[in-house]
Amino acid sequence: MALLSIRNLQKKYGETIAIPNLDLDLAKGEVVVILGPSGCGKSTLLRCINGLEEKQGGSIVMQDVGEFGKDLSWEASRQKVGMVFQSYELFAHLNVIENILLGPIKAQRRSR
Repeated sequence: MALLSIRNLQKKYGETIAIPNLDLDLAKGEVVVILGPSGCGKSTLLRCINGLEEKQGGSIVMQDVGEFGKDLSWEASRQKVGMVFQSYELFAHLNVIENILLGPIKAQRRSR
């Protein structure tokens, strides 16, 4: 079983289809690149996985955890998925690693 399995993910904005029935399996340790032109749904996909955008259909299932938003609340699901936004709102006085680690250290009280 895949660590993260996405089936028939659908996202629309009005009549505009941003994600039409996407299937994706990610294995533990696998590195994936989501590549495409501006406006093709890359950020929307990441936001749906993290529950920041409401999907219109499909499922997002994590191995040994269950379906996000169904077996596990979106709040609890977000604790299982890391996301770094593509904007420039990072803390300028911190390096990249410090910016990435800030959430787990502060919110989850993890050690560096």
